[in-house]
Amino acid sequence: MLLFTPLIVEFAFVSDILPTAQRIFVFWKNKTEAVFLSDILFVEAGVFLFFGALIAGTILYNSWAALDVRKVQFTEYIWNWRQIKKERESSAGLKAGLAILAVGIVYAVVAMLLPVLGIP
Repeated sequence: MLLFTPLIVEFAFVSDILPTAQRIFVFWKNKTEAVFLSDILFVEAGVFLFFGALIAGTILYNSWAALDVRKVQFTEYIWNWRQIKKERESSAGLKAGLAILAVGIVYAVVAMLLPVLGIP
């Protein structure tokens, strides 16, 4: 829920943030609140996706690529989930990285729907 706090705050205060952003950045002059909020959410989605992929990818690479490939026969138990779970325990870092990726996807979807629906 903590990762969705910026989304909620921006929805609540978009009308207060927009005039300040229009004074600072020329790009947002004469833009609607929906377009401004969509742009901000796309930037935040990109940040979340980048860090989520970085965290989850690093954890996955460190835990799965370190296996000795000569000993592991992937074709024998590609559908045997018990064997896979026994060999590869998912860590809290992986779950956090995947959660950050999911939040980034939610931000991107909300950013795409805002100009279409005209919510703010």
